[in-house]
Amino acid sequence: MSFFKMLTWDNGHMDLRYTEDSYDGSVKITNVYRDNRALDYEEVNDKYAPQIKSAQGTIKTYRIAMLILFIGLVLLPAIVVGVVQSNILLVGVIIVYSIVAYFLVEAYNQTIINSVLYEMDKDLTGGQGTPRQKKK
Repeated sequence: MSFFKMLTWDNGHMDLRYTEDSYDGSVKITNVYRDNRALDYEEVNDKYAPQIKSAQGTIKTYRIAMLILFIGLVLLPAIVVGVVQSNILLVGVIIVYSIVAYFLVEAYNQTIINSVLYEMDKDLTGGQGTPRQKKK
């Protein structure tokens, strides 16, 4: 799916909740939809827990990479140049740039989790908009 479609996909009907084991970090999905639909959570966990864990790891990696790259390649050189040249405007531009860069990275992170939610929603509803109920 495209970046903008995943960024603007309406996931308001979903309420993904999970717990993370403090020992091994495994994910256990406890809720998917806002209306607490009856789903087979064992099957949902088997299929989607690794994807959620992977998406969570990817998001953390992008956040750390953004922080390191921004501090090392943008912020520190800008502060040094700004102080050496007595140019406070440069530091102001860098602060605005950092805010924009942060929102761009978070927008990409949102598309990562939205793609997992989209796939879950499509699979759990059977492509028809209504969920497959738990087998009794």
